[in-house]
Amino acid sequence: MKIPHDKFYVLPWVSIETSPIGTVRPCCLAIDEITNNNGEKFHLLNDTLDNVHTSDYMQNLRQQFLDGKQPQTCKRCWSNERSGITSKRQHTLNRLKHLIDDEEWTQDAKPLIFIDFKLGNICNLKCRICGSWSSSTYAAEEVRFEGKDGYHHQMLKDGSWPRNNQNFWAEIDNLMDQIRYLEFTGGEPFMINEHFDLLQRLVDKGIAGNIEIHYNTNGTQFPENAESIWKHFKLIEIAFSIDDTGPRFEYQRANADWQEVNHNIDRFEQMRSRNTNIQLQVCSTINVYNVMYLEGLAKWIDSRNFDFIYWNMLHEAYFHSIGTMPDKAKQLAINILHNANVGEPHRTEFNKAIDFINNGATLDGNILRMRIKDVDWRRNQDLCDHHSELAEAIDYGGPE
Repeated sequence: MKIPHDKFYVLPWVSIETSPIGTVRPCCLAIDEITNNNGEKFHLLNDTLDNVHTSDYMQNLRQQFLDGKQPQTCKRCWSNERSGITSKRQHTLNRLKHLIDDEEWTQDAKPLIFIDFKLGNICNLKCRICGSWSSSTYAAEEVRFEGKDGYHHQMLKDGSWPRNNQNFWAEIDNLMDQIRYLEFTGGEPFMINEHFDLLQRLVDKGIAGNIEIHYNTNGTQFPENAESIWKHFKLIEIAFSIDDTGPRFEYQRANADWQEVNHNIDRFEQMRSRNTNIQLQVCSTINVYNVMYLEGLAKWIDSRNFDFIYWNMLHEAYFHSIGTMPDKAKQLAINILHNANVGEPHRTEFNKAIDFINNGATLDGNILRMRIKDVDWRRNQDLCDHHSELAEAIDYGGPE
């Protein structure tokens, strides 16, 4: 694949992301959802992927990249790259280079070879760094405390869009022959049965062997019947989203059981031993809750047998970002990361995290403390129980 310059991003030409609530973005890290000429967000209850992909919005975005500009909607990647962190943009260029032969790049869209599917917000966990937008369980908790008239109840309704628009699935069926790469994230993809129905149709059509699939899963689910479907595909990447270990993991990802997750990973390793097309990965998102404890997480990662390790940097919600921590917390985190007894590649990633902390806009921690206190009270938890270093560094006194 030949690209025009080193700031180029291929996804606006060949990909689209369907969000958990039915809106659409050029990429999972894009700040803005794609809008029509009236400034209204496209929504897959009513709009087609083709209309979105060929829209004026996407034409303009592609032209910005052709002109060597850095679109504002991509600022998370630009921020990562300034800190020396491998961005989604850079990772994707490398990940898809064998699937794209084109050397001619114009403002016009190319066939959709990659769809990033977030097929609703069905999820069994209530992760601290997540929200109603991506988790039905999180939304249900918010509705229980705040009532049915607000944002969170709307997220519960909007998250059901894949089951409310059968025309969407018909359009996907018409795109099958051009698809080469699919991502299924969340919600929790292994709880969304419609995606297995889609995979079975790809198998039945005889084209599964052309397609690579990537999953992000929280590790709590083991799909019993998936192996009989997955064995037909070119490649299956299963990335476990693991941000901490033991009780801290369970605190950060409410409803999760750390022993169960490890047992499921054992079972996936057994499945991999039977199928050469399956790869296991771990994606760890560095955020305010785990930044003091990354050494232990790195050692757990080293104790497993993952094919690929990816350290991700959280940007939103901004008060959960390590770049916005109070100064006392920043200094403690930097010291802990400097002194962590880890080998490569963890050391390189920890140094990048230090740069990210130093480049961030330091805040006073008020919003972070308020948010932690609110969720602790709702869940009868206390940050101080398993995150004592963090609690002290942000002056957190516990739930009221």
